[in-house]
Amino acid sequence: MNFFKNNKGFTLVELVVVIAILGILAGIAIPRFMDATASARGAKIVADLRTIDSAIMMYQAKEGKLPEDKNGGELKPNYVAAWPVPPSGDVIITTTNGAAKKIEDKDIAETYTLDTVNGRAMIGNDTVDSLITPKQ
Repeated sequence: MNFFKNNKGFTLVELVVVIAILGILAGIAIPRFMDATASARGAKIVADLRTIDSAIMMYQAKEGKLPEDKNGGELKPNYVAAWPVPPSGDVIITTTNGAAKKIEDKDIAETYTLDTVNGRAMIGNDTVDSLITPKQ
């Protein structure tokens, strides 16, 4: 009756406990990962808009006028190497006061455009300032 003494391995209870702990950890980590991904998308949008705004300023300094093509044709390739593409998926943008602004995927425009009157880059109806400024 000594054949159970040398038995090496895990009991069913030990395996269930480990699987339960892994499930709890995954339940905590996955939502945080999704928020980090959405925040990265938001940072990309802000960076893209600032890049296009800089290209508009360089164009205006050199040409003495604002670009007239709302799709940025006059800025390529001398001021921006390639026209950026907004990321797809939900977005979280951090405002200047540190608050998080969530924007759903369906509300994100498919391309960046230029406001040819004010000389600003836009995504939908928003400039970088309107995205990062908290609502009062």
